[in-house]
Amino acid sequence: MSKSRRLIELMMAVNRKRKFTVKELAEEFGVSTRTMLRDLQELSGMGVPLYSEVGAGGGYRVLTERSLPPISFTENEAFSIFFACHALRHYSSLPFKASAESALRKFFAYLPDDLKNRIDDMRHRVDFFTHKRAQRAEYLEILLQASMERLPVTIDYGVRTDQTTRRTIQPVGIYADEGYWFCPAYCYLRKAYRLFRVDRIWSAAIANAETIPEPVDVREVNLSNFGLYFQSESESVNVKVKLTAKGIELFRDKSWLFPWGKIRVSDAGTGVLEAGIRASEIPFFAEYFFSFGAEAIVLEPNDLKEAVRAKLIHALKEYDLSNA
Repeated sequence: MSKSRRLIELMMAVNRKRKFTVKELAEEFGVSTRTMLRDLQELSGMGVPLYSEVGAGGGYRVLTERSLPPISFTENEAFSIFFACHALRHYSSLPFKASAESALRKFFAYLPDDLKNRIDDMRHRVDFFTHKRAQRAEYLEILLQASMERLPVTIDYGVRTDQTTRRTIQPVGIYADEGYWFCPAYCYLRKAYRLFRVDRIWSAAIANAETIPEPVDVREVNLSNFGLYFQSESESVNVKVKLTAKGIELFRDKSWLFPWGKIRVSDAGTGVLEAGIRASEIPFFAEYFFSFGAEAIVLEPNDLKEAVRAKLIHALKEYDLSNA
């Protein structure tokens, strides 16, 4: 085995083992302990975070921040990586943003000049515009980690810092829409699934799982199906809305608001939306359906219907005043 190949496989081995002795690795790779010691010193010089431990149980250990082995990319593969990152540049907050920027800087530094020029040109030729929000979502990484490792998180949540409630949640995942980040999660305070806006989370820390009285099994819940778990019959208010063909298009543009809703479409292309919401969300959905204009007519519940009607009356009065 060539030395360069041995160093790559050695890097993979130490990352996998995490703790090892020089003798153990020398036997595995069929080299002398002196050669293995030199190889480990070269790995350390390449940035692999190794440290030695003396004593009977001593040896080498890899620090938590591991270095991955070299990976070979084609030019198009390298180009696609920068393309994907460029598509996210309008978000003020991203998980692992600092690490991603550091990785791209390292990657870009080793590219040939002609490929660097192509990437620079691409940045001015294609874009993915999204709403720019002043609000920053500061806890994306911890929420994503908790959703993958199924760890409870204690948060302070509210519209403002002086209007927060402390609660423990079990995140399902995170997703972005309209420039905002959202986190569907099981809320131990409400004993139900809730949708949290991440910019309204003012603090977040992994909670002690032992303090949760009745841990919830969320292994089957993910971003594709969380709507099925989102409402309980006891807290749900039935919503029925008549939609024009244009209204159906508008609804599908923001269907994430009703992942559990259904539309019955007629032969004429119109439809009726049926879904469930919490009573506390009526003001929000009144604003939502008001934005549809005549393309959506709320049929029930009456509270939602009257809330939309009040907004329409207020708008008409404003137009009358502007003409006076």
